[in-house]
Amino acid sequence: MRRGLKITGLLLLLMVLLAGGYIAYIMATNNFHPITAGEAYRSAQLDRDELAYYIKKYNIRSIVNLRGKNLNKPWYREEAQISAELNVAHYSIGLSASQELKDEDIKRLSEIFKTAPRPVLIHCQAGADRSGLVAAMWKVVVDKEPKSEAKKQLSILYWHIPIGKASAMDRSFEKWDPQANAVIE
Repeated sequence: MRRGLKITGLLLLLMVLLAGGYIAYIMATNNFHPITAGEAYRSAQLDRDELAYYIKKYNIRSIVNLRGKNLNKPWYREEAQISAELNVAHYSIGLSASQELKDEDIKRLSEIFKTAPRPVLIHCQAGADRSGLVAAMWKVVVDKEPKSEAKKQLSILYWHIPIGKASAMDRSFEKWDPQANAVIE
């Protein structure tokens, strides 16, 4: 009985350490991941130096900010400034991580997918929920992946946990009809 408890305790400790290590990795890398290598990437909000680093390393030509225009916020001003300095197109679309997409959001994203110079960096605050949804949409629209495969962009691997308010992203993806370019109720 004691041995079983020790083994269970060690397994629980190992799981906690692995989860903690993965969280530390996500935070240290700014949740930066390729969506389509050489074409599109996703991340959390980056500071000025991090953004400049990723722009140069991956030759980023466009930034899609999913947090909307926030002219009074330092992070937004820095992002717009570094984009201008490095000749990177900058798009802002205000999506909520806790509300389902509207048809006008989908149409705007589709237009950005078609016209934005590549490679594109798509980001929200944590790089998990809104970025996951838009990355999944990218995989369907641009890479022509089936929705079932593209949905992997909305996963725990990118720190998306589909419970509570964040489940709005999953509902948006499920209701989205790529053929109609709209939400189907």
